[in-house]
Amino acid sequence: MDSTRSPFPGMDPYLEDPSRWRDVHSRLVTYLCDDLQGGIPDRYYARMEDRVFIDTEAYGFAPDVRVVDRGRGNGGRGAAASPGDTALMVDVRAEEIEEHFIEIHDAESGNKIVTVIEILAPTNKREGGEGAAAYRAKQAELLKSDVNMVEIDLLRGGRHTVAVPEPALRKHRPFHYLAVIRRGSRARRREVYPIRLPARLPRLPIPLVPPDPDVVVDLQALVDRAYERGAYRRTVDYTSPPDPPFATDEAAWVRSLLRPSRRK
Repeated sequence: MDSTRSPFPGMDPYLEDPSRWRDVHSRLVTYLCDDLQGGIPDRYYARMEDRVFIDTEAYGFAPDVRVVDRGRGNGGRGAAASPGDTALMVDVRAEEIEEHFIEIHDAESGNKIVTVIEILAPTNKREGGEGAAAYRAKQAELLKSDVNMVEIDLLRGGRHTVAVPEPALRKHRPFHYLAVIRRGSRARRREVYPIRLPARLPRLPIPLVPPDPDVVVDLQALVDRAYERGAYRRTVDYTSPPDPPFATDEAAWVRSLLRPSRRK
């Protein structure tokens, strides 16, 4: 086996670790934008854009917790002067988060946005978080327009976020990852790619303005490139369970796959 390649045939679940995903995400968006620019007709151009928000729990951040001794009582000299029970003092760091996505513009129509491509981040899928609210607001805006939207979810954890109702996907379960394409010309229809862990990631058609044909991107090739150029084989500990962990049957499959490649 190539020592620079992931041992997984499709998505590598160890890349989902919150401590690693920000780098993975940045690489995927960058490589995808470059590949699109090389494949779309001359009238179009692809750009990396970003949204910025303040978050206190981004990418698995846990607040710092410290215990402070509030001191002894004052000998019962009155309730007003008596200290309360010992409290946990929690320091919460507010962090500015910048999330990247891709827009394809049509230069011949006044630089109109024709397609938006999102690769989801953990902050987009965390219930009640600022990142989820920002993502949902942008998603709702796009769904009211004629802009094409492509959502790629390579994260097993978190809430269902893509623009297709979760009940509509139940008959296709089990799956681990998901890609959804919404064409502005067929606003009520979704093209859905449910992806199981052992499977190769799909080649996705990226819609432009009809009648121009879709440009196809190889999602597996993008993940493979990110893995190799990020040198993740050097840093991922495949002897430990991934984050998030697997169900029992999935964990058994992962152990059987990784057994020959475990580090000594």
